[in-house]
Amino acid sequence: MRAARLYGPADIRVEEIPGPPEPGPRQAVVTPLWSGICGTDIKEYTGHGGSAESTAHPLTGYTGLPLILGHEFSARVDEVGSEITDVKVGDEVAVYPLLHCGACPACLRGEYQICRIKAWNGLSSPWGGFGEKVLVEHYQLSPLNGISAVAGAVIEPAAVALNAVQRVGVGPGDSVFIAGAGAIGVLCMLAAKASGAAHVYVFELNPKRAALVERLGGELVPDAAKDDIPGYLMQQTDGLGVDIAIDAAGKPAANEAVVASVRPGGAIGIPSVHPGPITFDVRRLTRNDLTVVGSVGYTRRAWDKTLELTRAGLLPLESIVTAKIELDEITAKGFDVLTVPSDELKILVRVGGEAVTA
Repeated sequence: MRAARLYGPADIRVEEIPGPPEPGPRQAVVTPLWSGICGTDIKEYTGHGGSAESTAHPLTGYTGLPLILGHEFSARVDEVGSEITDVKVGDEVAVYPLLHCGACPACLRGEYQICRIKAWNGLSSPWGGFGEKVLVEHYQLSPLNGISAVAGAVIEPAAVALNAVQRVGVGPGDSVFIAGAGAIGVLCMLAAKASGAAHVYVFELNPKRAALVERLGGELVPDAAKDDIPGYLMQQTDGLGVDIAIDAAGKPAANEAVVASVRPGGAIGIPSVHPGPITFDVRRLTRNDLTVVGSVGYTRRAWDKTLELTRAGLLPLESIVTAKIELDEITAKGFDVLTVPSDELKILVRVGGEAVTA
C-alpha cells in the first residue's frame, strides 16, 4: 500500500510499504477516504512534537519513526472480522482514533480519553489515516449513515470541540466568547450554537477566518477592540461579562482575555494546548467564583453526539474545509502551507479513492 510517512522534521515521504495483516475476529481493515491535517501533525512535522512515541508504546508496541500520520479520517470498510456484525464491507465510517486498554481505572469509568496507556492512530500506532489501509478495532468504527465522507473526516476535531463545550457547560441562552478561530475555535463556535448559546463572540485577526466566522453565525469582536477585549464584551453584556469563555488559541494573551471576560460565577474552558506554563489571575478566579475546566480529546459520548448533531444538520462540518488535496501533494500543498501563517483552516487529503457520499 501507499502511505505518507514522517521520518523526521520536514521529512514526509509517500512510499510503498506492506499493508496490515488480516483482521482478528473483532478487528477490521479500512481504506481512508479523506484525512485531515491536524495541528498535532504539524507539530510533529516541525520537530516540536510531543505526541508521537519515541519508545515502544505499552498498548500498541509501536516505536518512533517512520510514522504514518493522520488521526482525523473517514474510511470505507474493506475487511471485517468474524465477530463484527454492526458494519459490513463497503460501509463508510468515521474512525474513532483513540485506542484504549479497557482495564485501567479511567477505562472502567468509561473515561477512555484519559486511559493511562491510551494510543492514537497516526501518533502511537503502526497505522494512520495517511496510509491506504488501516487496521482498526471494532469499537473504532462509527457508520456515517447519511454523513458525507468529507464531513466524516472532520468528526474527530468536531468531537474535541463539542467535548470542550459540554465540559464547560454551555447551554441554552448562554453568551460565549471564543478566543481564536482556528479549526478548533470555529468548531467550538458551531458546537456552542448547537448547544443553544444565544450569542457566540469570536476574536480572530485573520480576515478570511473572520469572514467564515460571520458566515457561520458568529459575532466578531472587532479588530479595534483587540487591546481591550474584556471591555468590549462588557459593553455587549450590559456590564456583566459573558457566561462562558473558551481559550482556543493557546496563547497567553488569549488566556488573559478569556479570564477577564467572564462574569462572576461564570466558567472558562481550555481545550487549546499551551506550549508551556502560563500565569492565571488566581485572585480573580477566587473573588469572582470562576470555574476553570480543561479538556483533552473527547469522551465516547461526545464522539457519538458529534455524529448525531452532524446528521441532524446542526454541525455544518464541511463548511470549515478550505482545501482538498491528493496524497502526493501532502507536503507541498498541505504541511508546508500550514507551517506558516495561512488562511487555510482545514486541509483534507484524499487517500484511498472515491467515496460514495462525496
